[in-house]
Amino acid sequence: MRLFDKVLHPGSVHGIAGLRTRLLMQFLCATTFLYGAGVVATVLPHGDRVTADITGGVIALCLGVIGVLMLWMRPRTTAGHGVALAAAMLATPAVMAFHVLTAAQFPCLIAAMFLAMYIRAFHRDRDARILVGILVALVLLAVLRSPAPVYPITYLIFAVAVFAAAETFGTVTKALIAASCTDPLTGVFNRAGWEIATADAVTGLRARREDASTVPVTVAIVDVDDFKTVNDTDGHRAGDELLVGLAATWAQSAPEGAVIARVGGDEFAALLTEQSTAEVDEFVRATVASLPYASIGVATSTDVEEPISDVLARADAELYRAKRARFTR
Repeated sequence: MRLFDKVLHPGSVHGIAGLRTRLLMQFLCATTFLYGAGVVATVLPHGDRVTADITGGVIALCLGVIGVLMLWMRPRTTAGHGVALAAAMLATPAVMAFHVLTAAQFPCLIAAMFLAMYIRAFHRDRDARILVGILVALVLLAVLRSPAPVYPITYLIFAVAVFAAAETFGTVTKALIAASCTDPLTGVFNRAGWEIATADAVTGLRARREDASTVPVTVAIVDVDDFKTVNDTDGHRAGDELLVGLAATWAQSAPEGAVIARVGGDEFAALLTEQSTAEVDEFVRATVASLPYASIGVATSTDVEEPISDVLARADAELYRAKRARFTR
């Protein structure tokens, strides 16, 4: 899960920003709707029943709208995600701080637990624990400020519930996503991870750069020459060790921010964004020097509408032209 954790932060150009953004948007929409419905239900006539102060609900409603707008206008930016997450973390404690009934605090606790799971699953371990700690502190301060009477043990129950949700369900979710996106042998992305990471990288490039149409996007692909012979002669363990070494060597020589993935049995691909022609050429030279037993194909595109799959196909065609030329020599 190390590779996955390394790219799980809001500013990452090849994390799973799309999924992270969608889930946070869904959480904000759901909680904002519920808090808005609570405000409406409170102000409607209902006899002599005890009602809550709508101040917290109004604050949460405003925060939710701000968060949704930030994710809608700036979905793949650090600022957009940060503001939306802050709004989500403040909204539920704002409601809890004005509850009159103790029983009304527990439904809000469910929202805090879901948010803690989201934070733990989609942020780096250290950052996630800090954010969950802040969320717990906000929830406890809200309960302390609330006019609703609570037993002292209630604070412990709330803190343990939020922390436990984060560390159990959040960690499991993170592990499942990591397993589905990572090649278990080499530790780089698998084909599914490649599809997600490259889509995020290109979308992030467009979000960060107004002139993204002029920024080259390069795909390089390497393939071990006559890999079947290695397996047949030295055994599959030797073949596995060769692939592990190739992935480690290639990832080490790749420019910062490159997406590395195993896209086939002995085929590996790299996506380079915002690198100059000189940097790409240096990467190719380093690949040829460090991987003499492999062939390489490269394709570059400046068309933001061209799918990465098409660029990968062109790089694959170049790879096999290079492979045929090597065998001919």
